[in-house]
Amino acid sequence: MAASRVAAWALRAAAIAWCGCCPGVRAEEGKARTKNYPYEDLLSESVLYCYHKIIKNTSCCMDQIYAPGVERHRIRRPGTEWWCGKTCFDDAKGRRGDDALWIPQGATCESPRVLWVHGGSWEYGSPFTDSYGQLASKIAYLAEAIVMVVDFPLAPEGNYSVIMDSVLEGLRWLAGAKLGDLNCRSAKYHNAPLFVGGDSAGGGTALSLVLKLKLAAGWAPGVVEQSHPDILPQGQLLAGAVFFSPWTNLRCDSPDYYFNSFAKIVGAADDVYVGDIMFRGHPHQNLDEFTANAHVYVGKNASLLTDPVASPFYAGERELGGGGIPPLYFAVGGSESILGDSSIFAQKAALYGVDVKVDVMVGMWHDFPMYSEGCGGGRELWQGVRALKQTGQFIKRVGAAKRMASNFGLLWPPSRYHPGTPQTSYVYDLTREDTREWYPRKLDEVSIAMGYDGLASAPPGYRGGGGADATDGTGSGAGAGTAGGAAPPAVATSVLAAVAAASAFGGALGALALQAAVPLVSGSWLRRCCCSGRGCRAERVMW
Repeated sequence: MAASRVAAWALRAAAIAWCGCCPGVRAEEGKARTKNYPYEDLLSESVLYCYHKIIKNTSCCMDQIYAPGVERHRIRRPGTEWWCGKTCFDDAKGRRGDDALWIPQGATCESPRVLWVHGGSWEYGSPFTDSYGQLASKIAYLAEAIVMVVDFPLAPEGNYSVIMDSVLEGLRWLAGAKLGDLNCRSAKYHNAPLFVGGDSAGGGTALSLVLKLKLAAGWAPGVVEQSHPDILPQGQLLAGAVFFSPWTNLRCDSPDYYFNSFAKIVGAADDVYVGDIMFRGHPHQNLDEFTANAHVYVGKNASLLTDPVASPFYAGERELGGGGIPPLYFAVGGSESILGDSSIFAQKAALYGVDVKVDVMVGMWHDFPMYSEGCGGGRELWQGVRALKQTGQFIKRVGAAKRMASNFGLLWPPSRYHPGTPQTSYVYDLTREDTREWYPRKLDEVSIAMGYDGLASAPPGYRGGGGADATDGTGSGAGAGTAGGAAPPAVATSVLAAVAAASAFGGALGALALQAAVPLVSGSWLRRCCCSGRGCRAERVMW
């Protein structure tokens, strides 16, 4: 008995020596670690404040402040009136249909123009409620752009086809409007870069509009002749598009409905919340409620739930390939149920040659840019502010690239002729003090640069071979410097100017100019529009 007891103590001593502690000691050390490293410190004060506010009320605390120096104009277009009556779920009852137009100080006829489609499950919201005025004013201020929020008919008054027609008519009006005091002449406003954008359900409709315009213009894989009917005034084309947490999958079955489902972890101290704090139902409950909402949107036509335009999540090569899709920017929360609606679509779009940037904000909830002021806690929500600033930079840079393409007679939008991947950033909170130890600020500055200074993005010295486009991390885009034998920007500009001048004569001279120019510069694929009486032919030109 004594021998066995000694052996037991020997084994226990060996276990303590091996593990460094006995079970009781390990428990005490665990308590010490918890005390010395509170998990609340993983979140910034503004994020933690928003979490507790939204948990109590998911309809609370969106932004309240308007951007300075931005004027709002109420627009009443002919034929847009509709009635929000007893069957309308929104609180803004009665006559509807007026749009809000936000014009920043210093705007000109060539300033970018943005049509924003508001969210609200297609059943709620307006240009004048739910903080959409605040959002539009901030985008207008940061992008130096004219922003219009359209008041489309809400379901059940409106369905997919009605809402799409309403949004398209709003875009047509914005593209051709003289805009009052600006008194824009046709030659000026037709050179204004045109964007669409939207959030949540409105983001899905905005993306459907991008695809509809692409298909209606005749872009398709393997098609050389482009007819470009006048869908928009003077045959204008979209410069780009922006989306905040877009709802793109009307069947509501992407994996993040499960993996990002809400959970409350009960502890000895405060409870901890993880997952989607905005939609807190069981995955099956969320699926049922979202799908019922989607059925109302499509007018109970179940086939539209997987239609590649109405439900862009299902878009394929026909809808995304062959050019015609402008550069796209997505800002989505890393904890939301519809994260996959952005990330999966972005991967497919890039595969078929579209320039796509996706910012996944770790820990953020659905439509987080609309909480940029910090939910009323007195500290701004860094992630929301960052997404808004990114949006402003994207519109500025892509708009400048679109103007350059127009000035040189190059066909827009740019498109790769080989499979690519989206430029995806997983963005962590940089406001916490300890992030400086493991997340260099320079890395975030590189990400904010967007990498879109040229007409399309490409790594330095890219010569048109296989592989995905990327940036060199400086934000300088294609043709930066002389790395890899690329021509200096001044040379590239001169060559393009010569090409543009020669192409004005058309025919053989233009072709010779292109042949002479191509060996001198390197970078990304562009297309030049060579027009004749039979339409326009897209030619690949190397920048």
